[in-house]
Amino acid sequence: MAFEFFKRNRRKIFLALRMSAMFALSLAVVFFSTAFAPQMFREQEAKPADAPTDLLEAEQTTVPETTLPAETTTQPPTTAADTSQYKANTNVVVQVATGDREKDEDKGGEKVEDSSLSGGSSGSGAQIEQGSSEKPAPGTLDVLASRYSDYVYADVSAVSGLVEISGTPFYLNENHTPFSGIMKLDGRNVRFNSRGALASKVGIDVSQWNGTIDWARVKASGVDYAIVRVGFRGYGTSDPVKPVMQDKNVEQNIRGALAAGLDVGLYFYSQAINREEALEEAGACVKIAEDYKITYPIYFDTEFATSGHTGRADKLDAKTRTDLAVAFCEAVRNAGYTAGVYASKSFFYDELEFSRLQRYEIWVAHYTSRVTDFSHPYEAWQYTAEGKVDGISGYTDLNIGLYDYRAKSDMQSVGSNVLLTDTAGMRAYRTAEQGVAQYAASPDDALYKTVSASIAVLPQAAVRDALQKALNDARANAMTTQPASTAPAVTKQDPTITA
Repeated sequence: MAFEFFKRNRRKIFLALRMSAMFALSLAVVFFSTAFAPQMFREQEAKPADAPTDLLEAEQTTVPETTLPAETTTQPPTTAADTSQYKANTNVVVQVATGDREKDEDKGGEKVEDSSLSGGSSGSGAQIEQGSSEKPAPGTLDVLASRYSDYVYADVSAVSGLVEISGTPFYLNENHTPFSGIMKLDGRNVRFNSRGALASKVGIDVSQWNGTIDWARVKASGVDYAIVRVGFRGYGTSDPVKPVMQDKNVEQNIRGALAAGLDVGLYFYSQAINREEALEEAGACVKIAEDYKITYPIYFDTEFATSGHTGRADKLDAKTRTDLAVAFCEAVRNAGYTAGVYASKSFFYDELEFSRLQRYEIWVAHYTSRVTDFSHPYEAWQYTAEGKVDGISGYTDLNIGLYDYRAKSDMQSVGSNVLLTDTAGMRAYRTAEQGVAQYAASPDDALYKTVSASIAVLPQAAVRDALQKALNDARANAMTTQPASTAPAVTKQDPTITA
């Protein structure tokens, strides 16, 4: 009987057994997911993600790609790590320099020449034009300040050379067009922007080796800013630890420069060989900066101490030296100041990893009679160590600054409110300006049309808009103040205005 029952219902029995097995498997999955899986995931989440505890260490470690989880390949590089850990060590013990070069191991006053500091005409940069500071003859420059806008019109058709317009120096070629580029003017390199306006600052950098400086005379000679040495570290290798030495004239120089009206920045002649020393050097600078109004950057000065490269920091590889520059600059930034790096052109190329320094202010030294051909962006260029400045005995370094840190401007917009033109253009500007003034004094429909036409031919849209607005405002004012029954007075038209 049982066999006959099984035979007749075997398909139903097999189907029931299959469904029972699937149900049992589902129960097992649910039990596993609720009992074991959450604990496994919790343990995985509790593992801290691998992250560098020190930016320098992270930069020095090379991790094979095969050890990284796939999702980390899109993460920012280690240079984007938190840099707040870099704190300037303002508790550093500082010794004041004695002034004995050998005893102090001070190489700050003796530059070690390299391929970019040997002088001459090295480099493939553009030729530097020789300019003249002779002022144009009186009466040759016609200037008109607009009554209705911020613009100033200047007829320069009879002017060439250096001329001041509305407080801004301009340089005009012999054909009366604006000069643009770097020029040698009174022995100093200066830059004029695309409008022909002066767009650079004259800078010097000084230390105790420049002696006592007459800062009032320095300012009167045309210097705009000074980068003052805070200190240095001994370069010798006889002792593993070298103290931070303070330039004996640092505060005297800062006070004198500020009192004379110069902007001031700082630099430290570094011989750091580890991060702690770099933070000490940054701390020495910040400690000084806190007592004064420092508007220009604080620079990490890195260069060879000896021609034989025997200084304690001379044999650092590019990566380590860059690590120290980064530590110094980040510490300065974290203290609230602008940070920069100073080095020669060849030193930037060969002894530093420039791609990691681009976020800081770059001050490059390249002694050449041409425009430097340094291939990276820079904010200041030290072009000679044999500059002569009134108020300083002997030679001093000269720099051209391409960024105004006080105004926070690259100076490319300097002179944008001055419109250089010829005699015909000046006549058109003057006619339009006088026409608006005449209409405001004596409104007349015919005059309104004439003045509008004179405005329409002006080349600058901003000037046209400003003058037309002034004319329309005068018309609206006339309509609100004029009695309805009174016809507008007929006025005599200015003979300089033509339809």
